[in-house]
Amino acid sequence: MQITKNQHYVPRFYMKPFSMIKNEGTKKEKVLISFYQFKGNLFRDNIPTSSVCSEDFFYDEDGKVENKLAEEENKWGSTILKINRGEVLTANDIKNIREFTAYQISRTKAMLAHNQDMVTTILTDVLYNRNSDLNKSVINEMVEKKVESEITSEYNLDFVNDILSTIDDLKMIILENKTDIAFFTSDVPVIIVNPLGIHRAGLGDIGTVVFFPISQKKMVMFYDSKLYGKIAEEIQDSECIYTFNKYQYVSADERILALNSIEFEKFIQDKELNAFREKFHVSAKTTTSYDGIGTFMAAKSRSIEYYLDIPILKLPKSLKKIPRDFRETFPRNYNLKTRRAILCRVYREPDFIKEEKLKNHWRQMQEYAKVLLEYLDYYWNTPKEDCVISGEFMRQLKEVPVNFFPTREL
Repeated sequence: MQITKNQHYVPRFYMKPFSMIKNEGTKKEKVLISFYQFKGNLFRDNIPTSSVCSEDFFYDEDGKVENKLAEEENKWGSTILKINRGEVLTANDIKNIREFTAYQISRTKAMLAHNQDMVTTILTDVLYNRNSDLNKSVINEMVEKKVESEITSEYNLDFVNDILSTIDDLKMIILENKTDIAFFTSDVPVIIVNPLGIHRAGLGDIGTVVFFPISQKKMVMFYDSKLYGKIAEEIQDSECIYTFNKYQYVSADERILALNSIEFEKFIQDKELNAFREKFHVSAKTTTSYDGIGTFMAAKSRSIEYYLDIPILKLPKSLKKIPRDFRETFPRNYNLKTRRAILCRVYREPDFIKEEKLKNHWRQMQEYAKVLLEYLDYYWNTPKEDCVISGEFMRQLKEVPVNFFPTREL
């Protein structure tokens, strides 16, 4: 079995449409890409893609995972080439792109670091809270070694089938960039956002959008068509392209990639954008708290907060009325428990809150939760019997126990 030492977490075929190609189609072909590296503020032009977004034995040393990925990349690369040539796609082509998307979400160096950090934080804090006589740094060191040996690049790929089944109902479209501004990409090219959720974008949530460019002029997008309806596939507005590129800038782990590094200057000098990027990379970290009884964990996905409005993603009129701070999303698949949890928010009396400012915030939240629930019932096609509230059930909703209410600044 052939063993490849230099293993890519962003495949070379994906970087090729963003690159300069010399001697194309010959044995002397060279594919050269440019990048900006955040660490050290480095600009590099015309670097062989063979040395970009790769590490020695990133997946394995026996070649099994790397060789399997190489086989898959042949069909993924062929399909992306078809899209960039403007050819008609078959059902199998669309299946290939869904697979590529799921694998690319799972296989990056950034996702590996994210998952390792999440598990390390949780295990360290749980063990420390159980026995605070132990030195926390010693616990952390032991846990890190264990996690690094078990949460591997190969382990991350085990989640691909779960991702595929979750995004199966999202509609795929190809966006065409008709402006003079080129798409660029990054070492974390697949972006997940949610204009309805704002602060979260779970793949199974209402309103989730997944997108990534496949060349300077074309982008793949998966979206919740039940919420957004039909999306125009041609983009004439250069500001829309800038917004897509800004999400790449925020998402990137170590570097952003393009044909020419000069394309990055406008983004690097954008103070607001850099603040968004810094906030994202801090907020994606897992946090825990201990109340003396148990450890509370807030594990974060690597989806991006909806910092910047994407003009082609238009919410229904009723949802537009909900201010950004009060927007929230829920699973696309209907669940009675989820609906009842929303009912608790709508009808729970704020008598458990002492501060008047927080009470007013709660009442505001209730008003917008009613608007949201009305739309959700339409979206879910909620069974009529689940919409009936008896007198006793209403009493329970108004008095449901509240164990925790955040006292963050409002």
